[in-house]
Amino acid sequence: MTGILGSASHETSARLEQFWAAARADGVEGVVIDVFVDQDGEGPFDVWARFEGRDAFALDRRFGDERHLFGVAWGEDGWEPGVPPRPSGWTRDDLEAAVVEVVAQWITPLVPAGAPEGFWRIGSP
Repeated sequence: MTGILGSASHETSARLEQFWAAARADGVEGVVIDVFVDQDGEGPFDVWARFEGRDAFALDRRFGDERHLFGVAWGEDGWEPGVPPRPSGWTRDDLEAAVVEVVAQWITPLVPAGAPEGFWRIGSP
């Protein structure tokens, strides 16, 4: 799955740079990367960024759908993009933990340098 995420790295990195510049200018306390795994636990997930702190709501609205960094959906021909299926025996929680871990590994090197510790957080809401 990291190869599939890697194909979105350039665009994601550029968006994170925009978020970092906006956050510094508007005094935001942090940016959270939320990984939403679908309730059925079969495989669809979305990765969104959101701001925390003063003016977070305004920045969330300003960037709107640009905050969507990556997503997997079920299409006519299967998963789009083509991610591996959930291993048999895995629970939804197992899938969520694995997806969050892979997304964290992918996005950590893309996070702009210079932010205070804890400014960028990755997890599942």
